[in-house]
Amino acid sequence: MAPTRQKALSSVLTRRHVATQTELPQKHAATQLSGCRECLSLALAGDGSSEIGCLRCDQVDDLLSLVAELREEVERLRSIREAEREIDWWSQALPSLRQKQGQLTDQSQGEGDPVSSPRQAEGSSLKEGSEWKQVHAWRGRRTFSSSPTSPSHVPLCNRYEALAVEGHSSEDMDDSQATPEVAPRPKGPMPRVVTTPTKKKRRVIVVGDSLLKGTEGPICRADPPLREVCCLPGARVKDIARKLPSLVQPSDYYPLLLLHVGGDEAETRSTKAIKRDFRLLGQSLKDSGAQVILSSLLPVEGSNGGRNRRTQSINAWLRGCCQHHNFGFFDNGTAYTAPGLMTSDGIHLSQRGKRIFAQELAGLIDRALN
Repeated sequence: MAPTRQKALSSVLTRRHVATQTELPQKHAATQLSGCRECLSLALAGDGSSEIGCLRCDQVDDLLSLVAELREEVERLRSIREAEREIDWWSQALPSLRQKQGQLTDQSQGEGDPVSSPRQAEGSSLKEGSEWKQVHAWRGRRTFSSSPTSPSHVPLCNRYEALAVEGHSSEDMDDSQATPEVAPRPKGPMPRVVTTPTKKKRRVIVVGDSLLKGTEGPICRADPPLREVCCLPGARVKDIARKLPSLVQPSDYYPLLLLHVGGDEAETRSTKAIKRDFRLLGQSLKDSGAQVILSSLLPVEGSNGGRNRRTQSINAWLRGCCQHHNFGFFDNGTAYTAPGLMTSDGIHLSQRGKRIFAQELAGLIDRALN
């Protein structure tokens, strides 16, 4: 009886031990799986880590940043090609312009005034007025010869005439060479944005200054082929107005244009000049068939009260201007002056501030499209 009881007891203990060994890995495996908040896919979390990392989202961010860099490189190459074309045109046009200038110079010299200096004018008047007479030496009384003699052969000329002619020719050559280079281009009207009424998928174009750097991922992640972020560091409002017609294609249907510019100008330019540039920008976008949204200027952190007052004045005026032109206005407020959202200079956004700014713009785009 004793061996039988020992066998039964050992079998019960073995079953309990096996049950505990099978249950623990299942509970442990359940804690290892989690979901990504952005792409809604399963991901593995490391031991002892509190944050959830998704490899797919990281790869998408890297690809979007590469696409943005390639677009910037394409724009740079296009500008270089346009500059080379302009240089080639001027190199072909300069010889013909110089030839025409030389012909005009020859004609002006051929038809010029024969009296080129006061000395020549004085000599010609002496020749025309009277003739030279021989005067004998005075020996107590004056005697004059009654018969006229041949006129004197003393040459009457201006010894500085050669220098004057050379100076005129050099000035003409300088003018002919400098005219094509310094001639100002005629100021034409501001280029306008053109779209098409044919319905198709809408494009989203975000244009602005250096604050847009690093916002490509959250903005373009939803639809990369139809969304574009154009960051122009140091750009002014008039630079954005000139760049927009090249970004918006005539085949685009009702594109969404989100503009954030003017923050860098608030420190160096007057509010009157900035408002004038915004007014010209509004005229170029009026009746263009595009949905336009202007983002307000961000205040700065610290004791720079003069710039903040100018920023508030421009934002208030910009809100009214957007209502007048039926544009959208996005007020960023003063939330970015909170600690940790600005860099040490109090002007540029930190990494955390840029991330929040990009998420705000992405949310604004989703609301505008839907």
